[in-house]
Amino acid sequence: MNSTPKVSIGMPVYNGEVFLKDAINSILNQTFQDFELIISDNASTDQTQEICYFYATQDQRIRYYRNECNMGAAWNQSRVVKLAKGNYFKWAHHDDLCAPELLEKCVEVLEQNLSIVLCYPQTTIINQWNNPVEQCSDDLIFVQQKLINDLDDIIS
Repeated sequence: MNSTPKVSIGMPVYNGEVFLKDAINSILNQTFQDFELIISDNASTDQTQEICYFYATQDQRIRYYRNECNMGAAWNQSRVVKLAKGNYFKWAHHDDLCAPELLEKCVEVLEQNLSIVLCYPQTTIINQWNNPVEQCSDDLIFVQQKLINDLDDIIS
């Protein structure tokens, strides 16, 4: 692995044991492999720690951090950003499943047009049995200053 991965994937998690393995596997099975996965466990009380530790010992791209006490969701979200080393950043959550070509396609779009600063996938909400429940709209409209303010709130 390069010392500076192309993509950093931040996964803040709290008590995510039910879907966590599937979420991590969907990231590890990407066609684009130049990434790091940063997992920040917010003092989970279920089997999250054991699952994350297992994966981190199996794949050097995974960096696992565990908080001794729950620091709150916003702090944990911010932590994965601060720990990121990659040129690009993607959030992932313990109950997200990523299509195998997600990173490859996003990096391709971002590198083909340097004026693009945000790339996101089409999203389908699924239930606990992996059945589609809702197709999310892909017609997001960003007002530049609002986007800057929202992102600043997230990472500060």
